[in-house]
Amino acid sequence: MKRFWEYLSLTVGSFIVAAGLELILAPNGLVDGGVTAIAIMSHKLWEIPLWVVFLGLNLPILLFTTKVTGKRFVIRTLYANAVTTVGLILFKPIPAITTSEVLIVLYGGLLLGVGIGLVVKTGGAIDGTEMLAVWFHKRFHIPITTFLLVLNAVIFATAAFVYTLEKAMFSLAVFYIVTKMIDFVMDGLNQAKSVMIISEKPEEVGKRLVHDLEVSLTFLRGEGGYSGDEKRIIYCIVDRLEYPKLKELVLEIDPGAIMEASYVAETAGVKYKPLFPYPKS
Repeated sequence: MKRFWEYLSLTVGSFIVAAGLELILAPNGLVDGGVTAIAIMSHKLWEIPLWVVFLGLNLPILLFTTKVTGKRFVIRTLYANAVTTVGLILFKPIPAITTSEVLIVLYGGLLLGVGIGLVVKTGGAIDGTEMLAVWFHKRFHIPITTFLLVLNAVIFATAAFVYTLEKAMFSLAVFYIVTKMIDFVMDGLNQAKSVMIISEKPEEVGKRLVHDLEVSLTFLRGEGGYSGDEKRIIYCIVDRLEYPKLKELVLEIDPGAIMEASYVAETAGVKYKPLFPYPKS
């Protein structure tokens, strides 16, 4: 059943990408970076169907980088690329659903970001440039972000010549929205915060956190850098909406408490219920 839902996610994500490309971006001369951008520009210059360039570039790249990506990734990426290709063929006869530049940027970026995010989250990929970036990183130790930045800079500069500078600028906006939507799909709304609390009243603070907020926490052993005194440090993970309450409660008990909080992109096994046998007061 889990495999079914994973491949359903791959299918839906791939069709969404195809819709974003054929129904919004390509007919209006905007690109989003990577192989899909090359496919759109090739269609503009030589009227080659998007799916031909898309598949013609992605398949060799995938085969070339197989050793560093792994069997599971290759299979899912092949499936996603096949479904995207089918979608590009099916959506080709349908005219663009909008010509408004604002809607093109917003909904083009939204569709591609959501679609790519679903595929990536399920263990596959749509665009071959990410695979190349991983290969170059393994082979020549070039940072992945640097490789993608340079490659996409060349692609957007080319787009300015193929279309216009204004369209290239709109394409940059699309690319930005796509990256943000991918992050949103990958991280979701359930971002949490990891919190470390150094207090002179660790027992009392821990007891209140467990009883009042039902937070699962752990006591860590620490040592004062100046005093050398042993300390009990409280570590916990809370929902970002619960953090203000936690902060207020801690400072109410110990105004001098030191707190450090940072976002975590993903958590597993976190249950917000009491784990310590403190008696209710």
